[in-house]
Amino acid sequence: MTFKALVAGTALALMTGLGCSPARAEGQVNAAYAVYLKGFHVLNAQASYQLQPWGYGGSTQIKPAGLISWFVTMDVTSRVEGKFTPDGSVQPVLFDSGGISRGKHRHVRLEFSNDTPKVTDLQPPETDREPIPDSSLPHTVDTLSGMARLLHSLVTTGKCDGSQIVFDGIRLSEMVVYGPTVADIPQGQDEAYSGQALRCDFIGRQLAGFVKDSPNRAKLAAPQPGAVWFKKIDGLGAVPVRIEFNHPKLGRVMVVMQHAVAP
Repeated sequence: MTFKALVAGTALALMTGLGCSPARAEGQVNAAYAVYLKGFHVLNAQASYQLQPWGYGGSTQIKPAGLISWFVTMDVTSRVEGKFTPDGSVQPVLFDSGGISRGKHRHVRLEFSNDTPKVTDLQPPETDREPIPDSSLPHTVDTLSGMARLLHSLVTTGKCDGSQIVFDGIRLSEMVVYGPTVADIPQGQDEAYSGQALRCDFIGRQLAGFVKDSPNRAKLAAPQPGAVWFKKIDGLGAVPVRIEFNHPKLGRVMVVMQHAVAP
């Protein structure tokens, strides 16, 4: 698996990418996360997010950490904008992600109209992947908008049950989420928070956009479980403090909050 794919998986599992653009805004949260793979600290993620009753927006920056940074050059920034509908669904407007990954400058931009994403830029082209039919794209959302819907549902209804088809520009995936349950936050990676939290469990699986003739297709298409822990923090509200998910090739990935503040 490439680091670009790990970044995408982290964003999908996670809420780390829900943020707003203004330097200061009511309800905004700035957070830092560390990503661990097989116990090793491999990535750092800086995120700023804000959810309002009418909508959401945000940005993240992900870079390698620890020994990995000696061998891997990566600096990926993503941002998202969207609205909430009266029934609590999300209506994305824009998803943009770009930077240095796998030794090249890469960029993907999705613009949404009539609940359908359009890839307005994809550099370099992913010609080694099976094309996704246009008929599969209506009512899909980008990775970060899918997580915005989850957090919005948890805050407004106290539940995180639901499903969503997610499109990141090259892959189509399904996320099914259920819960929450009250559970202790696992410890072991220098977590900033401990004690009880609300845990939402999820299962993700890739549906389309596979690499042509990939020997790992069956693994990538298999359901992969994960969980996210939300803790209510004074002055910030419910914040995702830990995410765990299983990747079919890499194994268990953990995303751990280091700190979170209101600007």
